[in-house]
Amino acid sequence: MKTYDFYELKCTKCGNKADESKEYTNCTKCNAPLEVELDYNLLSERLNIHMLKTVPIRVTKYIDFYPIRNKGKIITLHEGGTPLYKCKNLGRKLGLKSLYVKNEGANPTGAFKDRGTMVEITKALELNKKAVVVASTGNMAASVSAYCSNANLPSYVLVPQGTPIGKMSQTLAYGARVIQVRGSYDIAAKLAGKISEKHNFYLAGDYAYRREGQKSEAYEIIEQMNWKVPDKVIVPIGCGTNSSAIWKGFKEFKQLGLTDKLPQIIGVQAKGADPVVQAFQNKKEIKIITNPNTVASAMNVGDPLDGTLILNALKESNGYGISVEDDKTLEAEKLLAKTQSTFVEPSAATTLAALQEMINRGKIDTNEKIVLVLTGTGLKDPISALKVLYSPPDVEPEF
Repeated sequence: MKTYDFYELKCTKCGNKADESKEYTNCTKCNAPLEVELDYNLLSERLNIHMLKTVPIRVTKYIDFYPIRNKGKIITLHEGGTPLYKCKNLGRKLGLKSLYVKNEGANPTGAFKDRGTMVEITKALELNKKAVVVASTGNMAASVSAYCSNANLPSYVLVPQGTPIGKMSQTLAYGARVIQVRGSYDIAAKLAGKISEKHNFYLAGDYAYRREGQKSEAYEIIEQMNWKVPDKVIVPIGCGTNSSAIWKGFKEFKQLGLTDKLPQIIGVQAKGADPVVQAFQNKKEIKIITNPNTVASAMNVGDPLDGTLILNALKESNGYGISVEDDKTLEAEKLLAKTQSTFVEPSAATTLAALQEMINRGKIDTNEKIVLVLTGTGLKDPISALKVLYSPPDVEPEF
């Protein structure tokens, strides 16, 4: 097996080590997800703490934390450095003193996916792949096609039929070859895997290298809170990749002595597409939902690839899993825009809907520092927002 001096790929379940030139998604022995394991002793020796604390925030600032060997191949659109707002208006309305939102809609393609795509498309070049294939509910499709365009790599994108037009138009504009699949995201993901295997394309998606890029959300939250860790971080769960990556990021900074505590991770899913939350609440293994259905299209996943990882994160962090109704999500989307001038897509608004539910259940202390991770801009799916907004009247042009 080919070895690497500062990281290796290992199975999250059986511990089997993998050669990235042959497999970088799932274990060949038990089919569980692979993960990157860094040599933290080596990283600690090489880490420039002064640079880390003084250089402006960007995803590429944390380059030593990623499994990238050839820094000359990095494909970046200057992702990251997204704002962390303290919500004065919303916090006052909810009776919370320290409520923050991390607005990932400020990334280049309007969603958190760009962090992971930076690492994935860089790895595609490192591994000498000639094209990229990806299955997506929309956000990853737009992100991967944008970065492939920058890298001069052909991209093939499979999306479920009915993907929001805002995400579809982005993907097409970047020059991707798009196919709409008559079926769910889970079906599209299996098909993308087969295409990758047959043609030796780089298979982008919710896999190990994407997690490595997306863990930077945790690094930035810590920095933006003056190197302090919040009490609770509320994150949406689709495939579980982003939410588990955020937990990994918090653990890494603590392991390296950069922080002294860990937050609780609160995972949110939509009712109708909530296999992880059901497993958490029932203390059982994840049971696949065959036909998931929610207005939050980015979370409409019944068979989450990294479901076990985020389930473990909820348990490790002494966290909590909660499902929210679509009508509560759409009302939360409207409330975020009205109180904080932050327009998000429904999947992002689930975090506020969950917070409101937790307040009603008495699970929130008013003095806690709470961060809502808002995963994408509302322009990704503007049609959904209109379901709870009034229709402006038509009038004759007379005073």
